Amino acid sequence: MTNQDMMGEAPGGATHGGAAQGSGAQGSGAQGNGAQGGPTSGAEPVFSPDAHRLDLGRVGAITLLVGIVLTGPLAWACVQAVVTDPDPAAKGIAGFFGLLFGGLCLLFLGSYMRVTRPRGIVIDVAGIWFWHGRSWDLIRWTQAARVGLSYETPPELPTIGGPVDHLKAKVSGWLKDKIYAVLRVTDKRGIALEIVPMREEELGELPRLLRYRAKDPAPTPGMPPVLWRVRLPAGYHSFEKFVAAGERFGGHTWEGWFRRQWSGGAGRGARLAE
Repeated sequence: MTNQDMMGEAPGGATHGGAAQGSGAQGSGAQGNGAQGGPTSGAEPVFSPDAHRLDLGRVGAITLLVGIVLTGPLAWACVQAVVTDPDPAAKGIAGFFGLLFGGLCLLFLGSYMRVTRPRGIVIDVAGIWFWHGRSWDLIRWTQAARVGLSYETPPELPTIGGPVDHLKAKVSGWLKDKIYAVLRVTDKRGIALEIVPMREEELGELPRLLRYRAKDPAPTPGMPPVLWRVRLPAGYHSFEKFVAAGERFGGHTWEGWFRRQWSGGAGRGARLAE
């Protein structure tokens, strides 16, 4: 991921250095381009030197490539088994898994254009920028009442049995953590960037972001009951930098990680915070 380097001024003429934090992000440093953080098109805005960029199109392309590489050969192997194996039972099993893996592979291929379309997020001193193709939208820190990363985690399965079963569960959990560490994948589910606006009407001023509109199931009194909610891939391995950028620029507006109630794996919509 690349950051645009600039000396002197932030978007819209606000001077700052690499140590811009908290009130600097909330004050004159959040002036940005365009009135009221409105949409812009054409050239890419100039960001602060330590801005953080998340290219969702690129991450989506990597995820699809891994999925195709995994499911394509498996589907082909199952087709070969159906053609060559004389055992009818083996043919039936291979046919079932061939349809399963083949369907998944076709699903990955069919969603290629949608998942890999140019889009992403940049966090800098002005606020949170969204790009879709060559169009840019800015949500200023002064327009946000609360910003953070929500996530879900599956409920722990009950341990049945004595000390041996408990030990097996502990070892299994340790291995899972090690595998996640090697693959640089988080065990959090349904990860999303959530932005609660200061005023609900400001959602309508950014029409390209209406696709991210969601209801807050437990709105804070005095805040709008709606929010912007952008799903993020669990395989994205630079959440540390993402969170660091939010802490650096967002000040008291940045909430960081917070857990929402498990949705059963569907991961759709905002859930009740725990």
